[in-house]
Amino acid sequence: MKPNILFLVIDSLRADKISEISETIKIPTIDSMKKNGAYFTNAITTNQYTAQVLQSIFTSRFLLDDDITKQYYSQNNHSSNSFLSILKKNGYFTCITCQEDVFLHGFKEKFDDMDTVFKSEDNIYNGLKNKIFEKLDNLTNPWFYYIHLEDLHIPCIVPKDFEHLKLTERYDHTISKIDSFIRELIQKIDINKTLIIITADHGEYVSPVDGPLKEIEGIKTNVKKLVKNLIPNNMREQVHLKKQSLNREIHATQVLTPNEKRKLSYNREMLNNVLFDDILNVPLIFYGYGISSSKFISQQICNIDIFPTIFDIIKIPNTIENSHGQSLLPLIENLDFKSIPIYLTSKAIIKQLQMNIKINPNFSPVIGIRTSDFKYFRDFKNSEKNIHLYDLKTDPLENNNIAQKNTDIIKNMELNIKNLTSSLIENNDEYEINEEEDKKIRDSLKKLGYI
Repeated sequence: MKPNILFLVIDSLRADKISEISETIKIPTIDSMKKNGAYFTNAITTNQYTAQVLQSIFTSRFLLDDDITKQYYSQNNHSSNSFLSILKKNGYFTCITCQEDVFLHGFKEKFDDMDTVFKSEDNIYNGLKNKIFEKLDNLTNPWFYYIHLEDLHIPCIVPKDFEHLKLTERYDHTISKIDSFIRELIQKIDINKTLIIITADHGEYVSPVDGPLKEIEGIKTNVKKLVKNLIPNNMREQVHLKKQSLNREIHATQVLTPNEKRKLSYNREMLNNVLFDDILNVPLIFYGYGISSSKFISQQICNIDIFPTIFDIIKIPNTIENSHGQSLLPLIENLDFKSIPIYLTSKAIIKQLQMNIKINPNFSPVIGIRTSDFKYFRDFKNSEKNIHLYDLKTDPLENNNIAQKNTDIIKNMELNIKNLTSSLIENNDEYEINEEEDKKIRDSLKKLGYI
């Protein structure tokens, strides 16, 4: 009997939040999975946008990023020879639970069950958990179940009793609740017959100074309410955001390292902030079926390696062509494994000529390369602009940009970019968007603040 596969993506989960000891985050379930599974501490994502990351994961490929003639909006699994189609051919029942805006970004190769597509305000607090458990109870073996949780995504919606907390406090609280959800999820399945993969699409900057509009009750709050009542409703959010901006500026005047200043960012699209490891380093755990011994793995790997690893563990041949990913099973089994340079992009991959969409210029898109030793990125149009180079061995927090003194390293990185982009262009299979899809994608990107 083939094993079941549970693939859980926790949107916006920072890797450091589950790797470091914290008084505010309680994750006994995830800690147990780390200790009894394969835990990759240096897993790197390819992009800071959910849709593009999922395209990389589900195709096991780096994505092309060219501003004018070669931009495309490539739907996941556009080929009949996709990972999903191979699973189906091998008897798997495939199903998905994800937020509707994420769902719009791909999966032309349909899941067998796509009923549980939820709205952005839905989370494990308000009924989504029960929908997932109900679906899990009615799955046909063997199954592949992809769940994409949005609970941590900014603004990190929480129950009313916790709405007064600052963003970083809501974020930590929600991680603990997700851990409890995972515990209940695991109790409903047979671990010996189920391969579980837990990861994130990208990390997030979680500012310690940003808080919600609603204030906690009290005398001080009552005074604030009186002042707020004098402000027109349509201006309150603008005033609140201005206040948070001033708080960030005040904090930034203190003696802070570049890494500490980045944590004050209110979103990951801020200038120069997009390809730091706060965003790129994601958690990755393989647990259950086929994982016979526990192992912490610090070698650099990429999330494009997830599906080749799944197929290797469940012993289904990987017939996908032009895949850049490689199976991580040799690493898990203490065999030879060579990490490859990871191609990084920072902007939404959209066929602009067809969709006539103008991307927000403040996003300052960049491309780059990450190796086990160095991180390099620069303006995606101009290789002489916005250049960053970091020694990851001596400067893991990326505080010191050493680009000016290491031109030889940069030349080698540029060669890597040239070789990778050349292969991407050669193997690019564009997907044409019809008018209905164009509108849905446009509305989705606008809702997410990208256009």
